[in-house]
Amino acid sequence: MKVRAGTLLRILAPSQPNRATRRNRLRTGNALNSPHWSEITRVAFRFGFTYSGLYCLTTPQIFLALRGGGLGHLQAAADSWAKLWSIRPVRNWVAVHVFDKEVGERFDGGDDLFTWVGQFCWLMGAAAVTPIWSVLDRRRTNYVTLDTWFRLAVRMCLAGQMFSYGAAKAIPLQFQLPLAKLIEPFGNFSPMGVLWSQTGSSKTYQILLGCAEIAGGLLLILPRTATLGALLCAVELTQVFILNMTFDVPVKIHSFHLLLLSLVLLAPESARLAEVFLSNRTVHRSPRPELFRTRRANRIAAAGQVAVGLWLLGSQIRNDWAFWKEYGGGREKPALYGIWNVDEFSIDGVRNPPLTTDKQRWRRVVIDSADIVTIQRMDDSLDGHIAAIDMNGHSITLLKMADPTWKATLTLQRPADDLLTLDGEVDGNLLHLRLHRLDLDTFPLVRRGFHWVQENAYMR
Repeated sequence: MKVRAGTLLRILAPSQPNRATRRNRLRTGNALNSPHWSEITRVAFRFGFTYSGLYCLTTPQIFLALRGGGLGHLQAAADSWAKLWSIRPVRNWVAVHVFDKEVGERFDGGDDLFTWVGQFCWLMGAAAVTPIWSVLDRRRTNYVTLDTWFRLAVRMCLAGQMFSYGAAKAIPLQFQLPLAKLIEPFGNFSPMGVLWSQTGSSKTYQILLGCAEIAGGLLLILPRTATLGALLCAVELTQVFILNMTFDVPVKIHSFHLLLLSLVLLAPESARLAEVFLSNRTVHRSPRPELFRTRRANRIAAAGQVAVGLWLLGSQIRNDWAFWKEYGGGREKPALYGIWNVDEFSIDGVRNPPLTTDKQRWRRVVIDSADIVTIQRMDDSLDGHIAAIDMNGHSITLLKMADPTWKATLTLQRPADDLLTLDGEVDGNLLHLRLHRLDLDTFPLVRRGFHWVQENAYMR
């Protein structure tokens, strides 16, 4: 198949009408309002318009992106969104009376029951609205003007999502590799944990993924490159949806709908895209309906779209950067940062040898941040604790995440930079621990790096 570069550019970039065409539109109205859509096309548009509108209006991720927030504030946005729309009673009623289920109070926009019930509600709502709309508006032959504004709204919603997820990777913030993952047995990883650790282990790969998503969003906000942007987003979102499905990431519903939105934008060009890729015929540019009748107004509208898009991107980057500096890889590492091996462990003055059958003995202590301490026991199980480390007061206070009433305070001494002793009462027993800090370069995942020349494949 031979495809000319000019042909591909003509299909991906909408044509700009010449002066004679503009004058004709001013005399007769928008020339694109005259086509007669088939009944199937009109019904499909009504259903797609209703369902897409309901989804975009009631999805916290979209709400968050359009208000300029980053992924680190998703839960707060979800709570604000729920209060704004007050749709929780509707979903609760449907869950109880249709599915005989009780939905939880906490909602994070994932694949929980609350979200699935919501999709059923919007699907049934669109199915109910479509026939009523079709009867009331049966004499209309097309929806060119409404479709033009609808696609603008979809473009901005989709661009906001590409900026949101792209910025969280380009910072990088979305994927992390905590120290505890270096010592956790691979078989204990969930499928999602494997994907997160794999991507988090390569910042360069994560940043490139984010830049690609941001590029798709940037192309969407400019009317002339919107088709190219939708095509790039469709490719990227197909990969994201496949990863979510195959690694059981709880964003399946949302990623699928983002892919649908990109396909909605590509639908008017589907026949021409098929022709340019599957045939050797010349494909001409198709005129696109404009928002307004004057060239000046359309130029202002295009500039406004770019300005809004750049503001969305700037807000995402600013918020994610602040979150990364405070909670992500950019935060200041604590003085005790590292993986500490327990060399000596005593309970009430009796030393416990390092037996894998000992459920009380600690094997390692992982300090990844100033407020999180992870304890690995001899069976390789991991217990995360909320921590308060006071270097001046020589103490560590631990709280269990699952039991807020549990508390333990240990005094610490640091005879050398890589040596540590801990003493205190835990679960009614007096503990004494002597630990040394592991060199992280002993882990091939940290040490290995990149090599242009490899005589043999290095796989462990």
